[in-house]
Amino acid sequence: MIHEISGGTSSLELYDDYLVIKPSNVQKLNGHTQTIPLEQVVTISIVKPFLRVPYLQVITPGLKTSKKDNVKGAAANVVLIQPGKMKTAEKIRDYIASYKSARNNRTASPAPAGSIDDLRQLAELRDSGVITTQEFEAKKKQILGL
Repeated sequence: MIHEISGGTSSLELYDDYLVIKPSNVQKLNGHTQTIPLEQVVTISIVKPFLRVPYLQVITPGLKTSKKDNVKGAAANVVLIQPGKMKTAEKIRDYIASYKSARNNRTASPAPAGSIDDLRQLAELRDSGVITTQEFEAKKKQILGL
């Protein structure tokens, strides 16, 4: 476990590539323990309502949110942030943002599928004298993402 935060309605445990949201004993009737892979997290927000306890909310596809999420707890992927725990909540938010950013960078493809055909057409244009070798090389680097 990397980080853990608990407060009021539920608790959140953060692991390398997933998180677990558990309802508190009071909320067990309304919620259930959820294991959420970090790939499924759309965003994670720290909400600081005026004159109320701030809370951390994990947004996933299909989650319906409302203005009263902070009282719903685990059913709304919410953990209240108790005094002195804001830094832990920020670390959790930052870890997930960093994880998602790194994942997006890993899955980006280096060259589009049509790049081979594009290169062949460019080579034909170069060979027939329509474009220069320098123009061909510049466009080739652009197509290959170099």
